[in-house]
Amino acid sequence: MPIDFGIDRVATARLVGRRPEPGDALAYARIFTDGRVAEEVWPEHLRTTDRAADLLQASIAHWERWGFGPWTVLLDGEVIGYDGLRHAEVAGKPAIELMWFLDADHWGQGYATELAREALRVAFEVLELDEVVAQTVDVNHASRGVMEKLGMRHVDTVMHAGLPHVVYSLKR
Repeated sequence: MPIDFGIDRVATARLVGRRPEPGDALAYARIFTDGRVAEEVWPEHLRTTDRAADLLQASIAHWERWGFGPWTVLLDGEVIGYDGLRHAEVAGKPAIELMWFLDADHWGQGYATELAREALRVAFEVLELDEVVAQTVDVNHASRGVMEKLGMRHVDTVMHAGLPHVVYSLKR
């Protein structure tokens, strides 16, 4: 049985992050398959309804096993994406990865940074982690900007899902 960290639901000035639920599937699929996502940032063959369902199920399972994970992001009660922490292999090593993806209608408004800051607070103050990493394709300047706003530093460049990715890190 996982530890209950009391972080099933968090809130920032504008957003709510809550534990993902099976009912989020349609929203995740809509967000994943949005044609406005640039092919070089996230290739369409990786952004399918099935992959959205797999990510949602993996997030739910992560919460069940570890007592934390990526939150479903809500703005005024509407699902607009996911943001949070998960166990992952990054650059060939086990790590806690900070991840996010938001509906294209909500890009450029600081939402990813806002909830990612809350995830880092949880990582360092609640979970007492020593380090959090994040990765994105080299050409995803928006996500790199989020990482840099969070104080993360570029530490590596790796191949992930067949694409060059940059890895950023933040230590407690």
